Amino acid sequence: MAWVFSRSDSAPHLFGDKLEDFERDLRAVLQQTSPDNRFAERLPATEIMTWSKPHGER
Repeated sequence: MAWVFSRSDSAPHLFGDKLEDFERDLRAVLQQTSPDNRFAERLPATEIMTWSKPHGER
């Protein structure tokens, strides 16, 4: 639930007075999908780039 609500396209304030309905329905779907409440997420590879100024520049 926290992951869903952390996304900008499903932030809690976007649901208005339907938030409780959405959360209830999503919890039901998740429970049906995985009764033991275990889920896995495959994260994409992370690419880290660093830059430095040429020697002598500040």
